[in-house]
Amino acid sequence: MQPDGWSAQPIVISRRFAPDADLDPAAGTPVGDEGYFLYVLTESANWDFSEATSLALSIWLRPWAHAWIILESPRNRIEVGHTGDFGLEKPRYHEGVMQRARGGDPNPIAYLWQTMSDGQFQMGKPNRPPTFVWRMPITRRRHQLMYEYVMRRTYEQFGVRTNNCTDMVAETAALAGVNLSHRIRLSLPPEMKVWGRTKRVWTDPQFRILEFSTPEVLELDLRQLAQIGIGSDATEWYLALKH
Repeated sequence: MQPDGWSAQPIVISRRFAPDADLDPAAGTPVGDEGYFLYVLTESANWDFSEATSLALSIWLRPWAHAWIILESPRNRIEVGHTGDFGLEKPRYHEGVMQRARGGDPNPIAYLWQTMSDGQFQMGKPNRPPTFVWRMPITRRRHQLMYEYVMRRTYEQFGVRTNNCTDMVAETAALAGVNLSHRIRLSLPPEMKVWGRTKRVWTDPQFRILEFSTPEVLELDLRQLAQIGIGSDATEWYLALKH
């Protein structure tokens, strides 16, 4: 916790694997049927969580981070995700907060508590490459569970605090028996300096704590998993694919 009240802490998961996860008895690592894989892809924006001002500026400069998945079977490979916050009906989240701050709103950060209705189902490769791709073997049964989930899931609602691209990835991965670290808890100062000017962040204490899922935390977890032999780094493989 910094003197101004700022802190940023990833939320720790209670256990890595579900009790019924498909694991190698000796190594304790995921196993699957031949040709069946889950890929988790992240596009990190390198947001700076060291202090409130640094985070605000880095999000303003790079407001888009993303996470999505690939489900692979011996027959096909589908690439899907959850997108939203396009700014068509309402200002995008980072823009809405700044507009409220400039207008003197006592709780401009409260804009992040809204849910957008412009969510969409992403089918296929997005228009920017991932910064990391993680691959995990899965069984045919797990593949079917995940496929049915992503195809039946509703995508119209999109939010910062819940129901965003990273939430969709973590929920799908949980069906493979693996729990991925993907959420962060921010303690926000009541005011902060942006471009040399002090701006109000919140007045009502209910907006002091912000928890949300982010590709930044997810990617860090995936990189660590690959390093210790849980899943593997498939970034070069993906970037070499002809889409």
